[in-house]
Amino acid sequence: MNETPFSACADLQVELLRSGKPLEAFDSFFAADGIMYANDKLFAQGASEARAKQQPFIAAAKSIHGSIVDFRFDEEKEICVFRNRTSFVTHADKSVQIDGVCWQKWQNGKIVEERYYDGPMMEQRIADGILLCGDLKS
Repeated sequence: MNETPFSACADLQVELLRSGKPLEAFDSFFAADGIMYANDKLFAQGASEARAKQQPFIAAAKSIHGSIVDFRFDEEKEICVFRNRTSFVTHADKSVQIDGVCWQKWQNGKIVEERYYDGPMMEQRIADGILLCGDLKS
């Protein structure tokens, strides 16, 4: 089975995340003018702002154990979705567990829109079928 450019990029992004390389995944696949939301609130506009906001959290980790589950994509719509269950240990030896759902709209091999959900909003989005790679309901 031949991978399309979209599916190859989405697969490589998830491989990098599973390898504990979130900034490498971000730098490789987030569009310069991409937009990022956290629980449907604007988090960052553009790759520079998004990276600047995420980098301190990643820098605080001395080790990252990437765990990406429920990865699915819609080839025609260029949408992928996955649950991020990554954990990391800080330099102060504190263990941190992430639990969120990431929905991404891709275009030309880059993520142009990313929506990250956690907590009650994640649970609602899962109930609405987000992990089935459907369109987001308002």
